[in-house]
Amino acid sequence: MINRAEIKAEARAILGGARVNPYIVTAMVIGIGFVLQRVVDLVQGGSPFYSYELARQCYALMASRNLGALEALLLSTPESTGMSAFFFTLVSLVTLVLNGGYYIYCMGVRQGVEMPYSSLADGLGVAGKLIWCWIQISVRILLWSMLFVIPGIIAGYRYRFAYYNILTDESLSAGEAIALSCRQTAGMKMELFVLDLSFIGWEILANMTAGLLNIWLIPYETMCDLAYFEEAQRGMGRSPYGRGGQTPQAGNPWEEV
Repeated sequence: MINRAEIKAEARAILGGARVNPYIVTAMVIGIGFVLQRVVDLVQGGSPFYSYELARQCYALMASRNLGALEALLLSTPESTGMSAFFFTLVSLVTLVLNGGYYIYCMGVRQGVEMPYSSLADGLGVAGKLIWCWIQISVRILLWSMLFVIPGIIAGYRYRFAYYNILTDESLSAGEAIALSCRQTAGMKMELFVLDLSFIGWEILANMTAGLLNIWLIPYETMCDLAYFEEAQRGMGRSPYGRGGQTPQAGNPWEEV
């Protein structure tokens, strides 16, 4: 049984000792994602805050129980065009690769290595694998979800470490990374679920602060998640980050030895 309290305490200590401020790095990632989403809103709805305005109107109509007006509002939303679909897909892929760089940064911080801001671009070296992995995971979760909601949720936990596997072992294909994640999370899915539940209160507070608290919460959650990944790697006789824990150079993630 993994000691969740110790992992959380360790995560806070690691973040406090990081040589490159993890909260600034997280703010950069959130800021880039915010700007990209504004571009999508502008293309789709003609306003950089189109999605916020739509959500506000929907919430107001639901609160007033005016379901007829809500249905009319949803039916009147602009249809997705080829251009808006292109930008939405592009932003999703850029965000995925950016998150890959963020995970690399966090992996380095867990090892006490100084990770520069430029490490956010390190996901570019395996961008193709990350994208193909994302496509496969999305399709598999969708298919499991068609059976019922619960199988879809379980599938999400089953594939949880797939991206980490790609970032720590460049010899793996996307399919192999997913298969390895299935073995790593065997017997661990409930513990991961409980870990996520333990952050529910913070998630609610983050929403109440318009997401500002995420600058502190996201690195905290990621550090805890990586601790579980490390435990899964050791349980399979693998070095957590390959190469004895060396830090990757840009475009050259860890490789299992």
